[in-house]
Amino acid sequence: MPPRQAIFGGTFDPPHAGHVAAAICARTQLDIELLHIVVANDPWQKSAERLVTPAHHRFAMALLAFRDFDGMVVSDLELRRGGPTYTIDTVSELEQPGTEMLLVMGPAAARGVSTWHRAAELAERVSLAVLQPRGAPSVHVEGWRSETVLMEPVEASATFVRELLSHRSAQEIPPQAAQLVPPAVMSYIVEHRLYSP
Repeated sequence: MPPRQAIFGGTFDPPHAGHVAAAICARTQLDIELLHIVVANDPWQKSAERLVTPAHHRFAMALLAFRDFDGMVVSDLELRRGGPTYTIDTVSELEQPGTEMLLVMGPAAARGVSTWHRAAELAERVSLAVLQPRGAPSVHVEGWRSETVLMEPVEASATFVRELLSHRSAQEIPPQAAQLVPPAVMSYIVEHRLYSP
């Protein structure tokens, strides 16, 4: 079996406990040698719907969220490339001969992956590692090689965290948000007044 690397891409606005748990489960369950945490520069499917926090802040928060874990590296590759973020371009830059490449993603992203830029080519070059909360129905994506990553349900989403933080005063941290966001990330959020009213 060839060595495996994986890409866990996202907006990370902000990175939270669910992201960290997903990365740990994917790496350990699928025997991934190196997990690239790739911060999207311009997540075109999201930036059309809402204001996205500037990329340099999201990258800095991702560095803090994943800094204590072996076998994970936070990449600014898409930030340096600039422009809209397309996974196929990131795969082209990171894949290595003799190495199997996987994409780690949640069920919702997996269901929509066939709408991604150059999806047919992407399906030939990578396998999907689909995160599945225990007890939830499994997701199979037609035309893609895929594996399941089982994880305990984590009641966290970036949307929910932003909503919690949007109602605080400048220095106040809602207790629920503090449980969902790594402490170093929360300190960064407070310092830079992100998500404040």
